[in-house]
Amino acid sequence: MTSFARYDRIVDAYSTMWPLIVPGYVPCLNAMLEAVRALDLRPRDVLDLGCGPGSAIVAVAPACHPEARVTLVDGAPKMLAAAQAVVGSRVAAAICDDFRTPEVLARITRPLSYDLVLCSFALHHWDDAEKRLVLESLARSVRPGGLLILADEVVADAPAGWDVVGRVRMRMIDANITSGRIPKEFVATEAALPAELRLPFKPSRTDEVISWLARSGLAVGVPLTVFGAALHLALKPV
Repeated sequence: MTSFARYDRIVDAYSTMWPLIVPGYVPCLNAMLEAVRALDLRPRDVLDLGCGPGSAIVAVAPACHPEARVTLVDGAPKMLAAAQAVVGSRVAAAICDDFRTPEVLARITRPLSYDLVLCSFALHHWDDAEKRLVLESLARSVRPGGLLILADEVVADAPAGWDVVGRVRMRMIDANITSGRIPKEFVATEAALPAELRLPFKPSRTDEVISWLARSGLAVGVPLTVFGAALHLALKPV
């Protein structure tokens, strides 16, 4: 059974620390809002899978219908509670469970249920087969004309074996630690994480993700990649 305790340990720091650790985090969130605005979706029914503290739904909220209802799903109880707090009365359902399991997926991805589906930095810990199952289920839950937005870590190119993305990211993180923007207490908390609570890092290639989404009947584009993070926009044709 997967443990999501690592994320509950850092729930209070997540929203401020993750932009300093993942350079593409904020650019992806900002681009989500612009994508929903550009399509003029005004979504009423929204699913936020792997919602964390609610960063993605908060990002797109200005483009949603004023009476939008949001289904929140996360495996970490404290993260889910944080998201519920920011979404407030617009929460349609809040589900704390491992969303990779077929039973949970079936419960939250009923066919043609949502105008907008968000999945933000939630899949890079899982195997490709698990990711594909999740994405296929999400695709079925999107209504015609609706949008699935996937932002996540991806495999970065390494020309001639040069891990340029990894090196740049480490330089940025080191600079943030040196400047104190990432507090030493946060670094110590992460370093002290027991081995059994550590989740694997398994990003997929962008072309693989595009293929999975396209085979699920969605029209896919990748308008943004930033130092190992990518934003996938997948529209269900009318």
